[in-house]
Amino acid sequence: MLGFNLRQVGTIFALSIEAGLAVVVGIFIGYYADKHFGTTPWLTLVFTCLGFVASVMRLLEIGRIVGSKKN
Repeated sequence: MLGFNLRQVGTIFALSIEAGLAVVVGIFIGYYADKHFGTTPWLTLVFTCLGFVASVMRLLEIGRIVGSKKN
């Protein structure tokens, strides 16, 4: 029909939510750690970067898994 199925759409949607959520969780952890330790904005920046790195690593891992299934 359109070249995709609901399983593929669901997987892509879940991956986008997972990637975004990793960054948002990093922001919240950093914000509250900054508030607790009085280090504004450094821990927020550190944890945001860690969340971004974690999301990229997860997306690469999923890409490797999907790529190996196609071969």
